[in-house]
Amino acid sequence: MGNSTKDDYVQSICRVILYIEQNYNSELTLDILSKHASFSKYHFHRIFKSIVGESMGEYIRRVRLQSTTLQFKTNQKITQIAMNSGYETNASFSKAFKKHFGITPKEFAKNAKLKRGNKMLEPKIIKLEDIEILYVRKTGEYTKCSIEAWENLINFVGTEYFIRDDVMMFGIGHDNPNITQIDKLRYDACLSWVDKSIQEKGEIQSKIIDGGKYAVFLHKGDYKELINTYDGVSNWIIQSGVELRDLPIIEKYLNKNPITCDKQDLRTEIYIPII
Repeated sequence: MGNSTKDDYVQSICRVILYIEQNYNSELTLDILSKHASFSKYHFHRIFKSIVGESMGEYIRRVRLQSTTLQFKTNQKITQIAMNSGYETNASFSKAFKKHFGITPKEFAKNAKLKRGNKMLEPKIIKLEDIEILYVRKTGEYTKCSIEAWENLINFVGTEYFIRDDVMMFGIGHDNPNITQIDKLRYDACLSWVDKSIQEKGEIQSKIIDGGKYAVFLHKGDYKELINTYDGVSNWIIQSGVELRDLPIIEKYLNKNPITCDKQDLRTEIYIPII
């Protein structure tokens, strides 16, 4: 297979993955997804598994279940969460959830609401405009796959673009490392797309960070300690009773050169999409 053909395959599968993640609560049939990828349905599932590492059905099921975990920190009923994530019945959702996580949705919800962060954080509430981004998706342990994703993205756009004052850096971790297998964790390294002469190619894709209302928390210090701030964020979600939008949490990295920066000087904004 030539490099150009391989890049075409990767681009098509990346588009389908984005479509699944944005429409997981809708009907996702082989016909729909293969047409979106411009592949024959007779070959699509094989190409998908070869590139992603799991079948299309497994991937859709995992995305749907992962999307529910943050909702359990709110006051939504399990039936509503099941419907939001594309399951037709509470029973089918509960069966899939227990098979995937090892406990029932009711037990998970109880545990989620019992957990408390070390302290109550207070965010600033902002309204964000849509942001066009270029991004690279990598999977695996966050501390490792994030480095690979950033290296690939920076090598593609070039250092001069990366250090521009008008270019913003974002990270999107789609999965909770406490409940998702390490090798299945999905991370997107993202840069705002301000120079349209740079075009998508292969694993370098584009999408939009949705605008709207966000609660923004500031994390100070090492990226490895972000999980502690997320505990405080979870506490705030529970205590405030805020309604969450069905979008991923976004991290905005404020330091232009985090590798040479002292760990204590690192600053990260955590964007929680709210209604």
